Amino acid sequence: MASEMKLTTLEHMKQLAEKVKEVEKSAETSVFTANKTEPGKSDGDIIREYFTSHTDAAAHKGDVFIVETSSDDGEPMRGGYIYNGESWLALDGAVDADKVIMRGNITMAGNYTQVGNKTKSQTGTASFETNGKSVSEILTEIFSQRLQPTVTSRPSLGGFVLTGAGAVEAGTKLSSVSYTAPVFNPGAYIYGPETGVVCSQWKVERITNSGSVQIQSGASPIAGTDDNDKNGFVIGESDITSLKYKVTAEHGAGVTANDNLGSPSEPEIRIEAGNLTRETSAYTPYRNYFYGATNTKPELNSGYIRGLTKSGKAYAAGTVTLNVAAGSERVVIACENTKTGVTRVINETALNADVTDTFTRKTVSVEGANGYLAKEYNVWVFEPANPYENAAVLKVTLG
Repeated sequence: MASEMKLTTLEHMKQLAEKVKEVEKSAETSVFTANKTEPGKSDGDIIREYFTSHTDAAAHKGDVFIVETSSDDGEPMRGGYIYNGESWLALDGAVDADKVIMRGNITMAGNYTQVGNKTKSQTGTASFETNGKSVSEILTEIFSQRLQPTVTSRPSLGGFVLTGAGAVEAGTKLSSVSYTAPVFNPGAYIYGPETGVVCSQWKVERITNSGSVQIQSGASPIAGTDDNDKNGFVIGESDITSLKYKVTAEHGAGVTANDNLGSPSEPEIRIEAGNLTRETSAYTPYRNYFYGATNTKPELNSGYIRGLTKSGKAYAAGTVTLNVAAGSERVVIACENTKTGVTRVINETALNADVTDTFTRKTVSVEGANGYLAKEYNVWVFEPANPYENAAVLKVTLG
């Protein structure tokens, strides 16, 4: 009879209880109940013992019997049966696999070595510890291998850009600078859930060659503008040689990561509380080098040299193409005197003639942007006896 009986879910039993109330209203129907205190017994045994010990009771067609069994989680399991006049039949209803409990271990035996995750020797036996486990737990243990999680990405900061940052000509003046809001990434676990990592405190520091100064703090990341107390900034060798910003964020710990089957990791894996930092690129100064040809020969001074073509970048060894227009009376290349400067000049329009020796080197003090502190430049000058009759292309090598 036990094979015909079926455990029901608590939800179904609630529905059954309603039916029982209706049944109780009928004088012809009885409802019997019994508690199972010995898990090894079947519900059929419990029903038989009940009527053996209650000789005054008799079952009639339509009667209901409820067997209640205690469970480890404190939630009782109930089996409902109806008498058809000859035997007790399990009432229909879906059974939650979490509520069907094994009473005993399974002996694995036979000519095989493995069933899912469970193994044994080819013809030997092994005990599958199933006593007290639900059918759901048993099937999971057989067919699903539990894997502990990993942290696939740590919390980090992105964004946070200093607008316009990079190399600028020495003497560049900035009335103020702006930076974008940082972007917080809370990290991730391979099997979830969301990490739950949250930043609680933010601060922004201005960093220069003179040190660092905190200029902003708060509970959330925001974009900002800095005018240095309305003094602005001058980027240059004798002022600010590097201007950048650093954001620091304090974050709490994350929630516990789940394993691949959705249970909390064991041992526990979680992102720990900590600090994050991120820096912007920096404003840094450079000195232009200059080159060009003019059809006049004014005084060779800072103003004249700054009127030539600017490199627009820091000095670097390489080749510069210098176009000389017809009528030009002077060709000039000017570089900081701390640099190697001109090592060769080739006139491509004169059969690639090497004209390096036709240039004379002079020394001139050349200012930076906005009249900034002058530095000594080596200036290579060629002044032909007669203006160039035709345009020429010079290839200037800087060492």
